[in-house]
Amino acid sequence: MLNVMSIDKSDFSNEMSFMLLILREDIILEEETVKRYISNINWDNFLKLVTHHRVYSLMYVKLNKIGSSLIQEEVMLALRQLYKNNTVKMLQLTRELCVVCRTLNDQGIRSIVLKGPVLALHLYGELSHRTSKDLDILIDTNDVERTKKVLEKLGYCPDNTDAHLFWKKKSHHISFLHSLHSTQIEIHWRLNPDIISSPSFEELWQNKKIMVIYNQEFNHLGDEDLFAYLADHGARHGWFRLRWLIDIDRLVKNQIDIPRLNNHFKLYGGRIYVEQAVLLSNLLLSSKIPLDIQSLLISRKSIKLAQMALDGIKNSPNVEEGFTSKYKQSINSVLTGRQKTLLLLKRLLPSSLDAEILPLPRSFSFLYFPLRPFLWFWRLMKRT
Repeated sequence: MLNVMSIDKSDFSNEMSFMLLILREDIILEEETVKRYISNINWDNFLKLVTHHRVYSLMYVKLNKIGSSLIQEEVMLALRQLYKNNTVKMLQLTRELCVVCRTLNDQGIRSIVLKGPVLALHLYGELSHRTSKDLDILIDTNDVERTKKVLEKLGYCPDNTDAHLFWKKKSHHISFLHSLHSTQIEIHWRLNPDIISSPSFEELWQNKKIMVIYNQEFNHLGDEDLFAYLADHGARHGWFRLRWLIDIDRLVKNQIDIPRLNNHFKLYGGRIYVEQAVLLSNLLLSSKIPLDIQSLLISRKSIKLAQMALDGIKNSPNVEEGFTSKYKQSINSVLTGRQKTLLLLKRLLPSSLDAEILPLPRSFSFLYFPLRPFLWFWRLMKRT
């Protein structure tokens, strides 16, 4: 147990407390324990909570294994239906992942699968135990245009990201939607929005792992890169889905190469996000944190960031007004000087809003730089 931070669970709702209890892997639940937790539970709110946090599949598996007669039949039926729907969804995503990755490979485009079915199998051992709404695939920046053409031939339509000015620098992914079966795919060329805090594709490729599904090989992130990526993603979104913390809980059970992880921190930052993830996973899920991971220094900033995330989690799904902006300010406050400079420079880049006000031919797009202050002022005047 990490003794650097404590948590007062007295103000957690009955539904939240019961959900966290079921999600823990360090205890064997007995009937008396279940009875004590559900004595004043609102089952409708419980279902809303597990749905919001996208943990209904795992919840069904665990409650079904317990087999307690104290759980209302209607609740189990609802969870079972959600579980079945998710199983079908994950199978559909797996089938589509096979098609897309095989086609990319045939065109000589290397790809690394970030989440989806591959992450479910890697961390949970079962497709149906984790939910996913889309596929996330990382490619080399130089392959973005070719990948777009491949996906369009497969029936995918991109959103209007490519119409945005300087979209490769201002964003880190493009979303696609299939015109027939509505499968969503996000093509990434960086792991996160920050250029200087993202390892290059070549570095990630050198450390990748390979998984075989249906006799087809898929590349996915090595555990150290995955740890940093999942922690970064969860931190940026305030961990408003507990599913992401459960990923961390499963991942820390693997053999994480701490020297490699520390080297990642030196090159790209992100230590504070990993510290926050470890703290939250330990506090909420009683994750057994290996000693080598506990050796990571827990800073005051990561403790403060973890406390802020806890405030949002315990009030979910009804987060207090203003929490999101306050949390984002805290995230920005822990950025390094280089990251803050990059963030400022990105905000100074022209955007699609400028192009909407003053459409210019692509060959004249350089004019948006000197015109940006005037276009910003014009938008402000229109709003007021």
